[in-house]
Amino acid sequence: MTSGIAPGGLPRRGPTVRAVSSMKGNRAKNSLFVFLSLLPLSGPLTNQALPGGEQREIRAVWITRWDYRTEADVRRAVLGCAWLGLNRVIFQVRGQADACYRSPIEPWCEELKGDASKEGDPGFDPLQAAIDEARRRGIEVHAWANLLPAWKGTTPPQSRKHLIHVHPGWFMTDEAGRRQLLDAGDYTLLNPCLPEVREYLKTVMADIARRYDLDGIQLDYARFLDRDVGRGEDVPFDPATLRLFKARTGGSPAANPREWDRFRAEAMDRLVAEVSATVRQARPSCQISLAAVRDVVRARTHLFQDAAGWARKRWIDEIHPMNYSPNSERFGRSSRKWVEGCAGVPVVVGIGVHLFDEPSVVLDQLRLLRSPAGSLQPAGYALFAYSDFFPSRSPYARSGAAAKVRRAQLRELLRGANGAVTGAAAGVDPQRETGSLTQEAREGSDKPHSRATLDR
Repeated sequence: MTSGIAPGGLPRRGPTVRAVSSMKGNRAKNSLFVFLSLLPLSGPLTNQALPGGEQREIRAVWITRWDYRTEADVRRAVLGCAWLGLNRVIFQVRGQADACYRSPIEPWCEELKGDASKEGDPGFDPLQAAIDEARRRGIEVHAWANLLPAWKGTTPPQSRKHLIHVHPGWFMTDEAGRRQLLDAGDYTLLNPCLPEVREYLKTVMADIARRYDLDGIQLDYARFLDRDVGRGEDVPFDPATLRLFKARTGGSPAANPREWDRFRAEAMDRLVAEVSATVRQARPSCQISLAAVRDVVRARTHLFQDAAGWARKRWIDEIHPMNYSPNSERFGRSSRKWVEGCAGVPVVVGIGVHLFDEPSVVLDQLRLLRSPAGSLQPAGYALFAYSDFFPSRSPYARSGAAAKVRRAQLRELLRGANGAVTGAAAGVDPQRETGSLTQEAREGSDKPHSRATLDR
């Protein structure tokens, strides 16, 4: 989600092999470190400071799986992003153990509303359409995949090929032994502590990298979800995981709470390391990025997402902190912490445009990133989401007359912030293209905008 130039002008980094160093500690921990040290890694990361403008600013946008249903939708979306002066689309291809591309492994995602008689086939390949259009427009495509989410809602997947039907034992189980398959309010997750789950996810991600001419792959939801441990919501307590933990520690999670956290954190480490290794083997030029939770400490200790640690080990090439806030002062502080805390790692700061009632906030936050208070500058920005700039099929998008005006204002502001050079760069007539893009909406509905949290 190739060219020989990496995002931000950085050279592509191919896989290398790191020697195994001597280690101390308990045998189980040593075995994990030995395993991880043998995985292929990328070369040294380049510092993310952009001296003299020598490195290109990454200007990205997330396009969700709700934004498109037809090939025309996809091509218009990519064209619109180029017209805005963006140079990268982060295009969602996997939401909940399903596919927005022609997968030999997983069923079509139901959001595409494909032909039920053909197992949901929409009649085109969204990812390939995005790549084809992006190559015409000179922008990058990074395939965005939700890693652990496997379903959301109380209605099971229609396809009998879905993991809920084929491997229900791979889903999380809480302390009371309840298997989490269907949930109205949140995603249900696959259990990364199980080796077979990690092997499956490796296969899925390597297949995408191998068959598509991608510039990068972004891993999202490479973490546990929020849960109230005090209310029995902790996971995973399935028999297979407990056997693995007991074999390692000789005890139970209740008897060894710190070791239990370490065990789960190391399972996430293994998953990211293994996915990284297989993706790099399948397509060495492919950049691997991580959509990271904004709160670093909470992410590492409660959700078992160690963004900075994974980058230091070269399992990921870029960090995209989801630094979503309509408060620009808070946004600036958090962005500065990420950039300074990850010196040497390209940080592409996520901007939550979906939260902005006042369009000019996007300019405030871009200025903060481009003129940072500290000595280091982020590698660029990523906008969440596409539907805030253009009409979208997403049920989460704002609609009605006010939303249409807001989108037009945001488009004008962003084009200006990016130099308004995109028409020439994309080889199109901006006025003509703008007309066709805005006509796509035919807004139709005046349903009020919901302030409910937009899933990724």
